[in-house]
Amino acid sequence: MRQSCAILVVAALLMFQSADTARGDEPPFPNHITPACIRLVASNGSAPASAFGQFEVLIRDLANNPIPDVSVVIELSLIPELALATDQLDPDVILDCGVATVRKVSDVNGRVVFCIVGGGRAGVPPSALLGAGRIYANGTLIATPTVSAFDLDGLHGLGAGDLTQFLNDFSTGVNYGRSDYDCSHYLGAGDLVIWLTAFSSGTQVVSAAGCP
Repeated sequence: MRQSCAILVVAALLMFQSADTARGDEPPFPNHITPACIRLVASNGSAPASAFGQFEVLIRDLANNPIPDVSVVIELSLIPELALATDQLDPDVILDCGVATVRKVSDVNGRVVFCIVGGGRAGVPPSALLGAGRIYANGTLIATPTVSAFDLDGLHGLGAGDLTQFLNDFSTGVNYGRSDYDCSHYLGAGDLVIWLTAFSSGTQVVSAAGCP
């Protein structure tokens, strides 16, 4: 009898341990939706070029219910050739130049909308490849998007200098993330078409003052 009781106790303990392990392994935001790529944009002086850079992050739980009031952070610390603008032209964005992040909080629908203003650092050559960005939700890493920028030289809005830098990236045969505008994971004609479309739109004529 005593042996049977001991077996039951051990089985119960194993069951509770398994349940705790399962709960611990469950990701905090299992049904999040994040972009595979993020494009930094310049502006027209008063508004960012949202048609080329706006994206959203959706935060949902295991039952696919939206989770509000989640701190969503975009981090660019692994991309030294790109800089966030000191003015994001969005009053809801919290900028931290020291760690190269922008942060917003999810709404009642678990939704956060970003349009990140930024560009290249003059004189800093490209080094970051694909997937160098970081997206966090309440401190948990949930995605590693590729981050590109139209204003590659960070000077005078979009112009010949930026096009030259894109062509230089392309000619190397290296898939630098900063020039992968079409999110195809390689540099090619599709990226050039998107850059030329952004240039001809006239919505990115002002370069942002970048974080130091």
